[in-house]
Amino acid sequence: MLPLLACAAGLYLGLHFNILVVLPFSRLGAGACIVSGWASGQSFFESASILLFPMILVQAGYILGLTARETYGQLLARMNIDQSRRI
Repeated sequence: MLPLLACAAGLYLGLHFNILVVLPFSRLGAGACIVSGWASGQSFFESASILLFPMILVQAGYILGLTARETYGQLLARMNIDQSRRI
C-alpha cells in the first residue's frame, strides 16, 4: 500500500507543482519514516533500507506527473472543468 501511495503522491506533485516541492516532500517523508522506525525499535540502517523504495517511487511518480501535465490540461479543458486558453 505504501508504494502505491508514494507513487500517487509523486504523481499529484508532478501535475500541480514545480521541481522545488519534491526535495522538501522527500525529506519530510524520510524523517517521518526514520522516526517511526526508531519508535518501533528498528536500527537506522533498517529504517533507511525500507525508506529507499518509497522515495524512488515518489520521484518516479513525479516524472510521470510532469509528462502527463499537457494531457491532463487537455482533458480538463475538454470536460469544461477548467477554462480553455483558446480565444
